[in-house]
Amino acid sequence: MPSARNAFAAKRLHFGETALILVTAMLFTVASAAASYAVKVRCTTPSPGAKREWLYGSRLDVVPCYSDLMTMWHGRGLADHVFPYIHGGITPSGQLFGGVVEYPVLSGLIMWLSGLGADTDREFLWHSLLILLPFAFVTTILLALMTRWWVLLWAATPPLMLYALHNWELPVVCAAVAGIGVMAWGACADPTTGVRRWSVRTTAVVAAIPLGIGFSLKIYPGLFVLPLMLYVLTRGEKTDGRRPGLDWLGAAYVAASAVVTVAVTQVPFMIAGYEGWKAAIDFQTKREANLSTNSIWYWGLRFATGGETPTYTSIVDIASPLLIAGSFALACYLGWRTYRRDGAFPWLGVSAAMLAGFMLFHKVHSPQYTLWILPFFVLLRVRWWLIALYLVADSVLDLTIFHLLMNYSATTRAWVLAGVNFGVWAHAVVLAVLIVVFVNARPREPLASYLRAGAPPAGPLTRLAAADAEDARRWLGEPTLTDPHVTLRPLQLADAAALAQVAGAEDLYRWSSSVPRTTEAAVDWIRTALRDPHRVAFAVLDADGELVGTTSFYDVDRADRALAIGYTYYSPAAMGTAINPAAKLLLCEYAFTVCDAVRVVWHTHSENARSRAAISRLGAVEEGELRKHRRFRGGWRTTAQFAIVDDDWPASRERLHARLAATASS
Repeated sequence: MPSARNAFAAKRLHFGETALILVTAMLFTVASAAASYAVKVRCTTPSPGAKREWLYGSRLDVVPCYSDLMTMWHGRGLADHVFPYIHGGITPSGQLFGGVVEYPVLSGLIMWLSGLGADTDREFLWHSLLILLPFAFVTTILLALMTRWWVLLWAATPPLMLYALHNWELPVVCAAVAGIGVMAWGACADPTTGVRRWSVRTTAVVAAIPLGIGFSLKIYPGLFVLPLMLYVLTRGEKTDGRRPGLDWLGAAYVAASAVVTVAVTQVPFMIAGYEGWKAAIDFQTKREANLSTNSIWYWGLRFATGGETPTYTSIVDIASPLLIAGSFALACYLGWRTYRRDGAFPWLGVSAAMLAGFMLFHKVHSPQYTLWILPFFVLLRVRWWLIALYLVADSVLDLTIFHLLMNYSATTRAWVLAGVNFGVWAHAVVLAVLIVVFVNARPREPLASYLRAGAPPAGPLTRLAAADAEDARRWLGEPTLTDPHVTLRPLQLADAAALAQVAGAEDLYRWSSSVPRTTEAAVDWIRTALRDPHRVAFAVLDADGELVGTTSFYDVDRADRALAIGYTYYSPAAMGTAINPAAKLLLCEYAFTVCDAVRVVWHTHSENARSRAAISRLGAVEEGELRKHRRFRGGWRTTAQFAIVDDDWPASRERLHARLAATASS
């Protein structure tokens, strides 16, 4: 077994890697935010009341100067510090007035808070940075903890720099990622019990709260409540071969949690200023798919209708919501089909697929929406070339669309048009593919392990530290071995409670160094087994599927194709039955026949006469005694060593078969 020093070193290295990831990701986040501010501050003016044109900039600008923040400052009452929604409305021509902004109430509240104490749009931009930056930090931290180095897709790629101060997207992205973080926290294994921290129902009900908050920021996180409801309806991850009944009440609780959260954030504004609250909704419903929306409708359907005609507008108004609803239905159908096949509804993938459908078919596709989908590239195992194509297209679109809107000259128009069309249609193709790809994409590690209450694999730097000690699983894998008497499957943290109930009277295990008798001790015992790179631990199940013991391959040496079998103990009821010979036969057959081992070893205390006799009956040859070989109950033990080599295995196999037959018939 690994020493206490080695176990502590492994923990310390893991913490060091986590700290390195967080520090690196935060530095990139700060750098991206600083770069975003440096670019956008050129759009501002230092004098109160002064303003630029809404498309201020130069055709030589590499990154566009434009920012929605300054446009809103001058055009939505923010410069006058008018509290949003309460006193405003919308004119028949679609113009907002009286402090109303075209976003849900919490985004409007953040805009108003950013304007407090500001007299110029430059001060407003600085205040906005100070308020938005914590949301970027929280998002970075959550993504780092859930995906480790993959967080750099969020923190170190262009979108965060391009859009951190382009609009108020960071709070809503933070809300969506926080909902996913709650799901990961609730599902991950409790360190004292080995089972998930919260029930599936409780976890989803709590996760619906940040999603409801996100709905009151920019709507789209509210979409993810439906996949969460379906996940709870199907009772979460599959734990065995059975499919339990549907949890309709739990799904209703999730919906209620989201609805109550939305009501708490929206109703005060509805009561205080209904017309202003409704004006923000009316503005979005009246918005047209024009040149500034970057949608497939403007760059596709418009050419078939002869321009932005009434026919064009009518088709968009009808087709856009129908196709969005259809994409939602398709994502849920694909997720349900996966549930029927695998036993677990892929709520995270379906959420991402619904977002992709929404972005594809909505009549508005602002460049900053890339921040919405970017966390799903981090969280889900999507092919790198799809991510790269999307990010390249996004950068090209953002660097060309504002040049097109400014329309500097005919000489620049051709390449600008080409860039905009490439960006729009590359986005569209990737989003269409992602509707299907997201549903089938598995979460990245360690998120995948957290969601199934498992032990996450070591990070890349931790694995490098143990590179000289090759992992036993690289050679042996983690097989499930079965015969009519017994099943050996990989040991899991969730087995802790059952394992703690296995041991019988103390004297039955007097030759064993440690047999856990509490759930907490069993969790530590299993964690030690799973962290040992030279060991593959199994749970031993009887014919009825009950856990009756454990055994392991250990001291695995791939280079010399040798291993040991041990760390074995059973419940009193399993002793003397067919379970032990059947388990040894399965392990040896797998080692010699499947993995081509040349040597299998057994170790036992030199004074354990019963164990020595049992090992000899397997056909193993006694090779001698190893003095002070292992620590044992505060001292040292002399170990008797036995082995079977590949030349011996055919005869030993026959002996084991005969012994198993005799035991089973008695």
